[in-house]
Amino acid sequence: MKKILVAAVLLFAGIASTFAGDRERPIAVDKLPAVAQQFLAAHFKGLTVAFAVEDPKFIGSEYEVTYTDRTEVDFRSDGEWSSVERKYEAVPASVVPAQIQEYVAKSNFPNQYIRKIERNKYTWEIELSNGLEIKFDRQFNVIGFDD
Repeated sequence: MKKILVAAVLLFAGIASTFAGDRERPIAVDKLPAVAQQFLAAHFKGLTVAFAVEDPKFIGSEYEVTYTDRTEVDFRSDGEWSSVERKYEAVPASVVPAQIQEYVAKSNFPNQYIRKIERNKYTWEIELSNGLEIKFDRQFNVIGFDD
């Protein structure tokens, strides 16, 4: 019985160590999932790609594309975008839901623009050019601020 337990622990440790390391690897943009390629073509056509990386996970892979102006776009394994960050300009309005655009426009944030947007299954989060982070639920109700 001890031998089986020791073998199971060693097997699990081997599998865990295989997936624990930093395994990002370069990937050509045309090897990204089709949905990701379409998103990039639609929203960032005029920019030059600096590099793209694939980050294999236990199931599937995640992707990150970085442009020469330091714009970063992250994608989930299905090719859907999970975050867009621009260092020096606003995130394209076509990426930001209308409800969030309206909230920023009507709020007390004059002359601010959205420089980062993230989404997951339950929430949306934006970062304004002044560093203020605003979190929304799935119905685009504000649920938190962080400066």
